[in-house]
Amino acid sequence: MKKILSLTAALLLAAASAAMAGNIVLVEPDKTGGPSVMEAIAGRASAEQKAFSNEELSLKELSTILWAATGRNREPKGWTVPMAMGREPYVSVYVLLKSGGYLYNWEKNALMQQTTEKKLTSRAVTQDFAKSAPCILVFVSKGTMNVDNYNYIATGAMSQNVYLAAEALGLKTRFLASFNKVNIEAALMLGPVMKITGVMVVGRQ
Repeated sequence: MKKILSLTAALLLAAASAAMAGNIVLVEPDKTGGPSVMEAIAGRASAEQKAFSNEELSLKELSTILWAATGRNREPKGWTVPMAMGREPYVSVYVLLKSGGYLYNWEKNALMQQTTEKKLTSRAVTQDFAKSAPCILVFVSKGTMNVDNYNYIATGAMSQNVYLAAEALGLKTRFLASFNKVNIEAALMLGPVMKITGVMVVGRQ
């Protein structure tokens, strides 16, 4: 019995270690560079429906985009986007890269690996130009906010911040109405109360 328990504990530890090995610790986001807010608004535009460059986003660019989408910008509780009643973000951001799928942890400023599926960036979307994007953001309601409109309001604010941050960084992004809901839910193992509220592609063109 002791041997079985020891073996089980060892397997669990190995699984946890493997998961941690796939996590990505991000660098500090850029909070000072780039154009003014008004200049970023003036330049804000959706990426064209043409192929993206193969160049992946740097850790600095990823960190800045994700912090803009749902980061903390003041203590004790303050976010870069409005959250009802000052709650912690109730819409999560999942990040699909060539190395797999990740959940953005705003507290640790890290990407927590959810899957190692390498072709998820192409299987998650339906349009050819979107399949070439090196980074896809998936906004997912956690199911903790029972007023559904709040989840979509938050997603709208988050996606607009992604647009402005992308413009400031010289990147291109586009909010997609068409995506493969079944593939995303299966790959990221989303729970029954979780709902995809938006998908964006990010990269260079």
